Amino acid sequence: MQSSFHEQRSVGLLLTFSSGMIDSYTYIRYEAFASAQTGNLILAVTQAVDHQWTSVGKKLLSTFFFFLGILLAKYLIDYFRAREIHFWRLFLLYFEAVVFFLSSLPQLAPHPSIITVLIAFTTAIQWVAFDKINGLAYTNLFTTGNLKGVATNLYDYLIHREDPAKERFFHYSSVVLAFLTGVIGMVVSYHSWGEASILLVSSLFLALALSQSFLLWRFYHYEHFQDTK
Repeated sequence: MQSSFHEQRSVGLLLTFSSGMIDSYTYIRYEAFASAQTGNLILAVTQAVDHQWTSVGKKLLSTFFFFLGILLAKYLIDYFRAREIHFWRLFLLYFEAVVFFLSSLPQLAPHPSIITVLIAFTTAIQWVAFDKINGLAYTNLFTTGNLKGVATNLYDYLIHREDPAKERFFHYSSVVLAFLTGVIGMVVSYHSWGEASILLVSSLFLALALSQSFLLWRFYHYEHFQDTK
């Protein structure tokens, strides 16, 4: 197992799938986006015109904590890189599982601002910490940049016959498809289970964290066995 487990395609696509679920859930439930801060700012301006100040404050608070999450993620990357601790992102997956579990608790239901802020902060860290799949850049929170990658690389392959462009085209296409599948999955789930559907996101992060923990344990167990032979 390599130290760059966070660049595995399965990990990246699962995170993108979960982000589609998260954004659709927060919009359906709270009329706010967890990660699409462009949408939040547009909604904040339009709601300010209508003097919906409570809603405006919720959007701006989400954006502010999203910004803080980015700063923290950059700090964590530098901190753990300097100490050669490669698997700190694994703890982030467990943290996200806890955050989305807490978001499902009825005790927090009367406080939607707390939930949206927690989710925005957490997804921002995820966005920065997981930014590549097998060395190729991607965005696991939204589709605009990935759609650009699909279109530009399709053009380069069709017009210039560049083989790397073909690889990047399929790379970005799979990411966009994963996000859309997550959106559809959450819309269907919310209509069936309502607010409890956020537990699916928590379960997904927990399953991903446990599977990667097992692979990590197996890798070091094998390395230790090889050293003792």
